[in-house]
Amino acid sequence: MQSRLQAAINQLCAEKNLNQDIVIEAIENAIAIAYKKDFGSQGQEIKVHLGDDIADMRIFEVREVVKKVEDIETQINEKEAKAIRPDAKIGEKVFVPVSLKEEFGRIAAQTAKHVINQKLQEAEREMLFHKFKDKEGQLLTSRVQKIDRDCALIEIEGVTTMLPNRDQIPGEKYFTGQRIKVYLEKVELTPKGPQLRITRTSKEFIEALFEQEIPEMREGLVYIAKMAREPGVRCKIAVASDDSSIDPVGAFVGQRGSRINTVMEEVGDERLDIIQYYEDPKKLLLAALSPAKVSKTEFFKGDNKEDRVKIFVREEERAVTIGRGGQNVRLAGNLIGMQVDVITFEGPIEEDESVVQPAQKEKVAKEVSEKVTIDELKGVDEEVITTLKELGLSQIKQFEGLKAKELAEIGITLDQAEAVVKAVGKYLKK
Repeated sequence: MQSRLQAAINQLCAEKNLNQDIVIEAIENAIAIAYKKDFGSQGQEIKVHLGDDIADMRIFEVREVVKKVEDIETQINEKEAKAIRPDAKIGEKVFVPVSLKEEFGRIAAQTAKHVINQKLQEAEREMLFHKFKDKEGQLLTSRVQKIDRDCALIEIEGVTTMLPNRDQIPGEKYFTGQRIKVYLEKVELTPKGPQLRITRTSKEFIEALFEQEIPEMREGLVYIAKMAREPGVRCKIAVASDDSSIDPVGAFVGQRGSRINTVMEEVGDERLDIIQYYEDPKKLLLAALSPAKVSKTEFFKGDNKEDRVKIFVREEERAVTIGRGGQNVRLAGNLIGMQVDVITFEGPIEEDESVVQPAQKEKVAKEVSEKVTIDELKGVDEEVITTLKELGLSQIKQFEGLKAKELAEIGITLDQAEAVVKAVGKYLKK
C-alpha cells in the first residue's frame, strides 16, 4: 500500500503532467535548503533522501575525505570516513548522517513548502517550453481571451500569450472566445514561463495554411517557390512542381476553388493570387501582372546598381497594371526582387503565350471592335462609367478576361464591378 506522501506525489504529477523524478528531486532539494537555513551553515552541502514516506526521510552532510581536516563543514578525515563507509578513500565524498531535530518543524516545513512550489513551477515551465519548442514553425489553433488596444491575449494549449497589433492582419476584428490560427515563430523561456512569438502577417503563415489544406504540398510534390505579401491587402504566390505531370496552380486552387477558398476564409479580405513560377524573371513578371497586358519589358541596372525593369503598357491597361494604391505592380516587383517602372506606350504588344493565364486564352464568341465604348453598356450607372473612363478604361475590348474582383480593385465597389462584367458579357455574346 502506498504512503500518503507517495499518493500526494502521484496526484501532483497527474494534475501538473510532471515527471515523478522531477517532483521528488524538487522536494528533496527544498528540504535540504530548509534544513541548511535553520540548522546548518552556509558552507555545508546537505543531501536529502526522501524514501517512501516522511518517516523514512534521511538527511546527510556531504564531506570530502582528506588526510588533514581544514574545514570541518566540508571535510572529514580518513579514519572517521571509514567508520561510515569502510571502502572510503582520500578524495572521495561520503554522506554523514544527520540526526533530525525536533525543532525541524513548522518554520522548516513552511520554507520547504515555498521552495517546493517554486521548483514545481519551474519544472512545469520547463516542460511547457520543450512542448512548444518542438512546434516552432507550425500552425497552431488558438482562442482569443481578451482584446486590448495594443494587442490581443491569445490562449494556446493552456499558455496565454500576446498577439501584437503588428502581427495581426490589418482590418481584422476579434471577439472573445473566437478561434483563430496563428504561426509559431519562436519560443523563449522567461521567468514567467514560455513566451510564444506568434504572428498572422508573415509569409510563413500563408504557406502553413496552404500546407494544411494540400496533401501534395505535404508530400513535396508541389511547393511555393516565391511569395510577395501585403497582409490584409493582397498576396501573390508563385507555385511550382518538379513533376511535369502535375499542375501546381490547380493543386493550390483545388476543385472549384475549394482549397484556396478555405485559406481565404482564414485571412479575411486579403486577396490571394496563385500563379505559375518561372525562373525567367520576365515570364514571372508577366504572370504576376496578369491579366494586365504588357506591351514590352526592358531590364537594366539602376543608378544604385539595383536591378530595375521598365514595363510599357497602353493607356487603357495602366490602371489594371498598377492596381489600387500601386499594390499590383509593387507586389509583382517584390516577387522578382526588382523595382518596376510603369510607362505608357502606344506601340504593339509583345505577348508571351507561354505565360498567358488560361482565362486569357479563352476566345470570345465574337471579336469586338476597338472603337466600341462602354457608353453602350446597359445596366451600368453613369457614375461608374465616368469613373472607368477617368481610369482609362473606355472601350469594351479592355474588359475581356477581367473578373469582378480584379475590376473592383481599381476604384469601384464589388457590386458595381459585377454589374460591369455582366453587362460586358451580355454585349460580347451578341
